[in-house]
Amino acid sequence: MTKSLIKTLLFCLILSLAAVAFAQETADDDDSSLENLPVGVDLLEEFIRGHVALKTVDTNFSQWPFLRRELNEIPGADSLLAPFLFKMMELRGGLREQVTIYQFGGSHIKPGWFAGATENLFDNFFEEQSENPGAPGFRFLYKGINGASFTNQFNNDEVFASYRDLKPDLIVISMGTNDAQGTYSAQRFHTALTKYMEKMYKYSGDTPILFTLPPDSYKNGVPNPDVVKVANEIKAYAAEHGHAWWDLQQVMGGPGSFSTWQNQGIGGKDMVHFNAQGYRLQGQLLYEALLRAYKSYAERGE
Repeated sequence: MTKSLIKTLLFCLILSLAAVAFAQETADDDDSSLENLPVGVDLLEEFIRGHVALKTVDTNFSQWPFLRRELNEIPGADSLLAPFLFKMMELRGGLREQVTIYQFGGSHIKPGWFAGATENLFDNFFEEQSENPGAPGFRFLYKGINGASFTNQFNNDEVFASYRDLKPDLIVISMGTNDAQGTYSAQRFHTALTKYMEKMYKYSGDTPILFTLPPDSYKNGVPNPDVVKVANEIKAYAAEHGHAWWDLQQVMGGPGSFSTWQNQGIGGKDMVHFNAQGYRLQGQLLYEALLRAYKSYAERGE
């Protein structure tokens, strides 16, 4: 046997041993991560459940082809909302009795049509698929105040206390429409948003936060360009502070899409507010976005 052949065989042997060691190390890492999952949570099963539920909800949107559902997602939710999404998996697996979302906003939220639609769909999801159907389950609490904005709610101590007292697993902030009406100032809005959130942190602890960006609306008879400006300010703040956001205006159809909603009989004459069916449709869209995040989180496997 020549020296060159011996060297080649030794080199191949070393590579084989390294591959085995790497495979063993990877397997050990996988075992370690799996040990962190409580018994009763199967990520593959949750991925499949999420996929099936998303297929089921498709029928809710068949009569609204103008929706841009390809944009109906919460960017980065599988990491930004991970604690909340995992609690949802625990609830479905019978390891947790209750999961609570608390939404605060303006008149869009006040009637409860938005929150009610989201809650009803999640109730069906957990009722049909939970390992513990007798548990209290999923709650979507909400509070809406006419005219609420980041500016005028800063001194509303009752609202801030509710972030603490209700002990939600996810806080949803749905303001911005009123900030985009009237005379808009980017600097003034940024200051109001920052002050509101800094005060909120004193009450909310480490609860994950989701901003629902304002829906499309009109001002002075034309599509309101300040809606996008408000949305961009909130996106920038969310990115800087590790919060999630959901862009309702884009999912509706983009700037100017309110006219389509009005023509379809689900947008109000004032070109700002919606009727009950319009708000329920928005709640169903939020459900779809959250369920997509749920599926993505299960697929990522962390």
